[in-house]
Amino acid sequence: MPSTQEVVAGGFTKYPRVGKAPTSIGAFKRAWLGRLSPGEAADGVEYTVNGRIYAVRTASSKLCFIDLVSQPGTVRLQVYLDENKLVAQHVPTGIVKEFRKLIRDGDHISVTGKPYVTKSGDLSILATSIPEMMSPCLHSIPYTTPADAQDDILDKHVQLLAAPSLMKSIVARAHLIEAIENFLKGQAFRRVYTPILAASAGGATARPFKTTATEFSDRELTLRISPELWLKRLIVGGMNRIFEIGPSFRNEGLDKTHNPEFTTCEFYATDWPLERLMTETQKMIHDVAGRIMELSEEFPPSIGEWPGELWPQIDFIPAVNTALGLELPDLSSPTAREEVLEIFKQKDLPIPQIPTLPRLLDKLSSLYLEPRCSKATWITNLPECLSPLAKSFSHPDLPHQRVAARGELFIHCKEVVNCYEEENSPVEQKRKLIDQQKHAHLPQEGDADDIDDEAMDIDHDYIRCLEWGLPPTGGWGCGIDRLLMLMLGESNIKDVLTFGNLRAVTRGAERLPPGIEPWSRARVESSGDATSKSTDMPEIAPADDEVSTVQNDAAIRKEKTEREMKRKDHRLEQTRLQEELEEKFKDFKL
Repeated sequence: MPSTQEVVAGGFTKYPRVGKAPTSIGAFKRAWLGRLSPGEAADGVEYTVNGRIYAVRTASSKLCFIDLVSQPGTVRLQVYLDENKLVAQHVPTGIVKEFRKLIRDGDHISVTGKPYVTKSGDLSILATSIPEMMSPCLHSIPYTTPADAQDDILDKHVQLLAAPSLMKSIVARAHLIEAIENFLKGQAFRRVYTPILAASAGGATARPFKTTATEFSDRELTLRISPELWLKRLIVGGMNRIFEIGPSFRNEGLDKTHNPEFTTCEFYATDWPLERLMTETQKMIHDVAGRIMELSEEFPPSIGEWPGELWPQIDFIPAVNTALGLELPDLSSPTAREEVLEIFKQKDLPIPQIPTLPRLLDKLSSLYLEPRCSKATWITNLPECLSPLAKSFSHPDLPHQRVAARGELFIHCKEVVNCYEEENSPVEQKRKLIDQQKHAHLPQEGDADDIDDEAMDIDHDYIRCLEWGLPPTGGWGCGIDRLLMLMLGESNIKDVLTFGNLRAVTRGAERLPPGIEPWSRARVESSGDATSKSTDMPEIAPADDEVSTVQNDAAIRKEKTEREMKRKDHRLEQTRLQEELEEKFKDFKL
């Protein structure tokens, strides 16, 4: 089994620059498919094709076939490597044998040759010179199932090489965003870009990430929770239909539907009431799902048959009253929190850790309303304290209750869309933000209050912006990740994030400790039928330093534990060495 050092010493691995632009595999096949008879070669023409080796199959001591792909999971091109024909082109036989011995699955090579159809009818490129090694793969690809490939002990690039079908969520995300963008642009919306790092986190209720900048060390900065307030500033400035698609951040926990970094789409349109926002939402989701199905039949939506009429609505307060069997108190009264908390105790309901009025009401929704939303369903007329940035009014059937002109779309019991008519009165907006801070401070025994640090701060700069006149505006927000989960039928958000959740992307510095050689070049020479090969489980022996594909659960768990222990020891050793270096050079100056 040749090592990497032998590959380099053999002269095949030089990481060369690309010469003239090669022909793509797809273009080669489109140009020559069906034009040649079995056993016929196209003389007088020559192509150069670059790609990654998907499989190497030995037909005899003089002949092998190489399956080449431009990327895993795409169309393949067969390379016909005939030693006799290469020797006839004055290629030394020793070089041919050495090249065949050293190539492996995953290597990037450049092949120059002519179109040729084998006797079995396969369009191939007949190599007229030794293929050039562009970039070798220095590890054995752990071919396995998609579920096993998603194991946390594999890096994402290895997962994709091991199970190319995992790439479907990456492609589907691009299709989804493109479809949403096309839908909005078709209604005269303009895409805009707003700050991600600023002095305030934006319009949403959540705990932000905080940091400082070298240039302004005295100013606290935050990653945005939402682009909402920036976008509404643009509406005040004179734009009337705008949208933004991009990342937002919430410094909160991980679960199957939440990740601290996530992608959202928000749009704002002047003179759009809540009813139109809800109608356009249904049109958009239908359009987006249909577009994804057109682009690729591999991504049919899993939501099922949607009704042709408007999706049903659940009126928040009346529905909660019915579920509880009693009336909620006036939620604007000073004693509302204590009265609602008493209902929780009376009904023996789980009380939130920080029992503010907004959190108590949100808990009632999660207990009684959201479980009713297995199909696409709107929850409307939410209490005013749950929607500080939305316009509010007296409930038509319960005039003592103030509710927001807001709708939340739930599908499969998960929130997908949030939309409302924007509060445009600076006086009312200030009052609502002050109320949020009052709700957030829970009096405790002693001097200190228990504070809900996820409550919205009072953004005086935004309130001053409203003094310039925000026209009647409808605002809409959608979690791209959750919508993609629905389209693909995934139950965990990490499966639709390109590099997984925060836990996955923060372990990048953890590497195998010294003593485990990462450059092993172990291989097993493939053999058997020259024209067929299992595409799912090639017989490749993994090296000692690589992930075993043995499907024994106990062995896999043991391997994970051992790796984690080695990584921990390695990190401790690295810390010790760093401290020694700092101590040694602490007085050193240039």
